[in-house]
Amino acid sequence: MNSGIYSALSGNIAAMKRLDVLSNNLANANTAGFKKDRMTFESMLQGAGAIPRPNGGTDAPVYSETTFFTDYSAGAVKQTGNTFDLALAGDGFFVVNTPQGRAYTRQGNFHLGAGGKLVTVDGYEVLGGGPITVNGGKVDINARGELFVDGSQVGTLDVVDFPKPYALQKSGNALFVPADPQATPQPVRGEKVMQGFIEESNVNTVQEMVQLIETNRYFEMCSKAVKAYDDLAGKAANDIGKL
Repeated sequence: MNSGIYSALSGNIAAMKRLDVLSNNLANANTAGFKKDRMTFESMLQGAGAIPRPNGGTDAPVYSETTFFTDYSAGAVKQTGNTFDLALAGDGFFVVNTPQGRAYTRQGNFHLGAGGKLVTVDGYEVLGGGPITVNGGKVDINARGELFVDGSQVGTLDVVDFPKPYALQKSGNALFVPADPQATPQPVRGEKVMQGFIEESNVNTVQEMVQLIETNRYFEMCSKAVKAYDDLAGKAANDIGKL
């Protein structure tokens, strides 16, 4: 295949995947604790150093694989005043119990579920050595994650972290699980928990929209290049047939 049309098609594929990522980021711009995804630039240049063939091809594809990474930078912290809205200062994750096992999140807009258990927006139990049950009136959660009901401590939130760079996979709504099932998180010490606050998404809507427009234009350019190469190949085939 002509290396030019191969490059244009590869550009189309890369642009389509990037559009998917940007669209998903924008769709979750208002999701508390959401972490945006990015596409690595190196993957689009893979094979650029391949030796050209005499017929115009290459020894390796111009584009062979796209990889993505998650941006774990913190989102803005917004004060809500809600008792069970919690945010973390600095690194770390809350621990929740899902049907597939333990998962980790920075989405702290919790509430009380059945039986007074502290749960996520999806109904998963928030853990503090086990499920945390709240029965009583006034609820206070201090910076160490200790939870008090009417002045009596009923539990301590599990706040953990993993070695960097994070080797985590997304699992549903602002949840993460280790890529290695054997990975063991370590407890986070210090005063990390902020009651009455939530961490917003780290998506910058304006930046994502600009990148979306740029990527859409790039996709259109690649599509035009593919058509031009296709027209050129068709013209060459017709001209050869006349000889």
